[in-house]
Amino acid sequence: MIGALWTGISGLASHQTALDNESNNIANVNTVGYKSGRVSFADQVYQNSIGKGSFVQDAEKLFEQGSMKITGASYDIMLQGDGFFKVTNKNTLGTAETFYTRAGNFRMGESGTLQTAGGDEVQGWSMSRIDPKNDVKSTNQNATRFTDDYIKNVGNVIVRHKDYIETIAGKTTDFNETAKSDAVAVFSGAGQKTQSSKLKDIYLAQENYDKWLQKYQEDPEALSKGSSSQISQVNFRTGLPPTSLIGKQGDSIEVTIDGNVYNQKFEVTKTTEIYRQEIWDSLGTDERTLHNLVDPATIDSLPSLDQETAISYYDKVAGKIETYKALADKISNSGNGGLVAYMAKNTTDPTSDILDINAQYDESTKISDMLQGVIQIESLIPGKEFKITSVSEILGGTETTVRGTFQSTALAVEGSGKAALENARDALSQLVSGNQQSVYTTQDLYGSAGLPGNAFTFTIDIYDKDLEQVIPVPNDGNTPPNAMPITIPAGSTIEQIAQAINNSTTTTGVQLGDYITAKVLNDKYLVIETNDKNYDIEFDPKIIVTPTVSLNTLVDNTSYQYTIDAGSGKTVTIPFNVGNTVSGSMANIYQDFQTAIDNFNTDPNNLGFELELGAMDTNGNFTITSLKERKLESNLAITTPSDILSTLNTNNFPLTATDLDEGNFQITTAANWNTTYTFAFAGRSISYTTPPYTGTVVPTPAYSGGITDIRDNLISRISADTVLSNLITVTAGGADTISINQVRIQAPFDPVNATKLLNGNV
Repeated sequence: MIGALWTGISGLASHQTALDNESNNIANVNTVGYKSGRVSFADQVYQNSIGKGSFVQDAEKLFEQGSMKITGASYDIMLQGDGFFKVTNKNTLGTAETFYTRAGNFRMGESGTLQTAGGDEVQGWSMSRIDPKNDVKSTNQNATRFTDDYIKNVGNVIVRHKDYIETIAGKTTDFNETAKSDAVAVFSGAGQKTQSSKLKDIYLAQENYDKWLQKYQEDPEALSKGSSSQISQVNFRTGLPPTSLIGKQGDSIEVTIDGNVYNQKFEVTKTTEIYRQEIWDSLGTDERTLHNLVDPATIDSLPSLDQETAISYYDKVAGKIETYKALADKISNSGNGGLVAYMAKNTTDPTSDILDINAQYDESTKISDMLQGVIQIESLIPGKEFKITSVSEILGGTETTVRGTFQSTALAVEGSGKAALENARDALSQLVSGNQQSVYTTQDLYGSAGLPGNAFTFTIDIYDKDLEQVIPVPNDGNTPPNAMPITIPAGSTIEQIAQAINNSTTTTGVQLGDYITAKVLNDKYLVIETNDKNYDIEFDPKIIVTPTVSLNTLVDNTSYQYTIDAGSGKTVTIPFNVGNTVSGSMANIYQDFQTAIDNFNTDPNNLGFELELGAMDTNGNFTITSLKERKLESNLAITTPSDILSTLNTNNFPLTATDLDEGNFQITTAANWNTTYTFAFAGRSISYTTPPYTGTVVPTPAYSGGITDIRDNLISRISADTVLSNLITVTAGGADTISINQVRIQAPFDPVNATKLLNGNV
């Protein structure tokens, strides 16, 4: 009886197992990759015995092809036929376990690899380990994998080629945080961008990249052809011949692009004496005449009304320049986005004020170039066209309009295939990362005086992907490479510093020009930035100020004190004297410097701030450098001034560079009407023109004012000159002469001409 009960119960138990199996199958009907189970029942055949009931022999999995389901998810994959996905899961001990699954509902992990929903990494078939240098293509030379800094997805797809699969994973850093507005003072007229306009450009580039990513995924075998960006120029003709109208408040200029009107009111600008001199020096004779400019050194000697008129012409020129720059900035920062505009010059024919379709136009913020009124506009999105429909100047308060001109020297061309995708990717990458820029002001380079008196050395440090280390550039080509800084001599202007960096070449190793370019913006700022070829590199610029002592600029029989600031309050004070001649004192002065620096270096309190004195050349020049490449500041002060040592003969000025001299000029030419009388001092010309005779017959003697009037007008103009007034004093002497006293060797506002000899005649 008991045996019969157990036999019956075994059947119920077997059926219960079968029901459990079927309920599990039903519960997982929507589980991705689930394989249904089947229960097998068993009993033995007994020849001479009675069976003991049924039992479950096996609960087997049925490995049959499941049904296909379209999900629309980019990373969902289905296996057709036999096979499994191989996945691994690293545990907390660092070891990896291997699993196999048919579930293809994958996702893109934070590290850029394909993962299961549970975070297990999907493995490929047997192949070589990924080489980060050659197998991974990154838009950032310094990165071969995603880190926690990359938080924004910008497009991830799996592209199925005929014989291989390509994974494209795009992530960026948080560009909402890293995008910063450009400094207006530095970059106005040179592609200046605000933070909001930079973000607008990035989103436009991201949309363009997504479009090409989808096209490439749909047709990876399409013809590969690159896209190109449009480059156009607009011109407000200010040069020769002039057609420009603007010049006062209420006037305006405007450009219409893609239906958006960019209108800029005239920027009323007041010039300073220094700015007027910069404008005068920048323009040629024809341009000065065109804009009614007079030598700013003579303005103070004019009657008050004439002074105001002369200054107003300079203000008008400056206002034109500021208006052009403001319009370029407006195009860069408003409208639909995706454009950058900057002041440009025709490098093929720099003086031409007529657009030339065959010319090359480059960015320039030099005064003479900006006054031409040419603005270059570029599309930041490869292959995207923009249409300029009008360029005009509008005279305020009237209906008078002058049409400007425009042209395109490069047309937008939309590419195809992988090349077009890579162009879109690189454009997005460059907008996100930007070009690294280091900006130096004249004060950074020359100190508070702002005069070119320092020498410099310059190198950069960059990360080399092949060597996997930071290297100096330029270098000697050795392994590891050693820095070979370029030397920029004392007295170099900011333009000459930029030229020295751009023209630097070495016989070994990589070159500065492979990575960076230097330029001067708005005549005041040295900007060192990565070039477009290597825009994504990070570099550490090292422009080391090397205080330079030039003994030939010293004055005989004078006492000096030279002070060096080595940093952190560590200073060296070097008093020295110049005897009857500078040349005879050079050796003693150099020894004074050597002794003071040796004493400084041996002081234990100055450890880490040691200095090195360079050798003195035959011209009396030597440099002082920091052994730890610290920035040094220096100052030269006169403690006991020299007396005037020599008196020169009338109209004869064979001056030396180290004497303070005095002398006389006598005007010996007859005084005539409508005649120009010119003095030349230290490379500068001071002129006075007598008025024309208004009668019909020129009387004799000719000019009624006589030599005395000519002399007095010349004295007035010499005294008003900002350069000469710091170099000499002039007074009226007897017999209609001009007495000249030299008061210093260097003219603070004219460092280029500071050591030129005083030399003048009538």
